[in-house]
Amino acid sequence: MLVQFVSFLSLAASQAQALTTPAQAATSLGYLKATSDGKVIGYISKTLNANGEFEGVSPDKDSNDVAHRMLVSIDQSVTGPQSLVVENLAAADADWPFLGGIGGVNGTTIGSAGNYLLIGGTTQTLPGNPALRCGNTFTDRTGEQRNCASAFWVYNATTSAVTPQWTNDDGSVVVGDIGFVNEAFIITGGIEQFEAVWEDKVEWLNLTLQTS
Repeated sequence: MLVQFVSFLSLAASQAQALTTPAQAATSLGYLKATSDGKVIGYISKTLNANGEFEGVSPDKDSNDVAHRMLVSIDQSVTGPQSLVVENLAAADADWPFLGGIGGVNGTTIGSAGNYLLIGGTTQTLPGNPALRCGNTFTDRTGEQRNCASAFWVYNATTSAVTPQWTNDDGSVVVGDIGFVNEAFIITGGIEQFEAVWEDKVEWLNLTLQTS
């Protein structure tokens, strides 16, 4: 009986250990491909402009575009918002390794009045939280303090779509629209509202993760 009792204890311990083992992350590496009306426009580049915003790279304009594409890691096991790590960021920008949203000229609330966010490198923030004062490449380049956030990207494992789900300052959540304007990317909370305020020509895009 003692031997049997000990074996039951061992079995219970092994089951408890199995129950408390955390799920393993399913990380994938890939490029962020930008399409418009089903046509591939290009990719988000690993290169930052003078204002600390990520640029774009297109196979039509750069025969060596693969070397210039941003390589990101995504956890496919996460169904909600997460941070995307930029794996091939320049060493000089290693302090801001996450693909983040940075407040535009009117702050970090989108969805009205044509407000928008910049896309640059940031430090990591928690999912579901509004933007806060965090390190970012825009502030580094320009000296202007801007709030930012990193954990707002949602990955669809079925379609490979990567979508911004932004939390505004009041806690409201907006599914963002991504545009390419003046050689940089933006996120806004409504195409019509943005175009009613700004005269700049914008190419509206969808992002997907290309793993091969």
